[in-house]
Amino acid sequence: MFATTPKPPRVAVVGSVNIDLVVTVDRRAAPGETVLASGYAESVGGKGYNQAVAAAKHLHTHLIGCVGADAYGELAVDGAHRRGVDVDEAARADVPTGRAFIEVDRNGENSIVVAPLANHALTAAHVSAALGRVRPAAVLAQLEIPFDAVSTAARWCEAHGSRFMLNPSPVAPLVTGIVRLADPLIVNEREAESLIAQLRPADRFEPGDPEAAALLLGKLAGSVVVTAGPRGVAFATAEEHGHVPARTVRAVDTTGAGDEFAGTLMASLAAGEPFARAVERANTAAADLVATPRSER
Repeated sequence: MFATTPKPPRVAVVGSVNIDLVVTVDRRAAPGETVLASGYAESVGGKGYNQAVAAAKHLHTHLIGCVGADAYGELAVDGAHRRGVDVDEAARADVPTGRAFIEVDRNGENSIVVAPLANHALTAAHVSAALGRVRPAAVLAQLEIPFDAVSTAARWCEAHGSRFMLNPSPVAPLVTGIVRLADPLIVNEREAESLIAQLRPADRFEPGDPEAAALLLGKLAGSVVVTAGPRGVAFATAEEHGHVPARTVRAVDTTGAGDEFAGTLMASLAAGEPFARAVERANTAAADLVATPRSER
């Protein structure tokens, strides 16, 4: 009898799809100030899209989101398909595709304003049906889509033995129940501080300590990862906690770094990597991304 090689797991990202409208500036505008841009570009983005593209570099990845029935929607779906993402479960709505307005300064730092538009038309019913068809080993979600869609994804994973991973960005009021199902909860420092203030207000916590933040949030979630830019990444699970140093690179554009991290982390964990090794792999992927011009990604 011949041994059979197990099929690699499938994963899914439940999240947003946007068209990114990006201006390059010497410095970002202050309140009430107008500055001139030195460059302009349009590309497909959104946290869901970016994370799916990152995960698809490693595993078969489904994107469950919603785009508009417009030219930008077709551009987004085609862009995802060309980058190896399975878009069969993408929904269409009779509203414009989401937009993200992004300023990138000379240091590669960015500020972003998102208009959700079609992303807010993603329904819990569509998410549940899509996951039932795909049956992924792991699901990654964010908060640029309706909360009931995210909650449905979390409950589906709980019921079907799949791993639920949550990147609660942008931070919104959360019930402890959905955080409890996250394994891992993936946050940056600001998001970690907001969640601690919201979910563990009685705890004493000194901002600027990502390892302490990971341990505190680890009391609520299955596992936690806190990204801290140049100070690396802290993580905590039921079995271990630790810190991964940042890689030194020249940042060209930090847009999408957190998404590259999250998507790579999901794929690595779903593929069976040990937790610390998966964090290291994700950290490397994010560093490589910020050192790469947007036009070359």
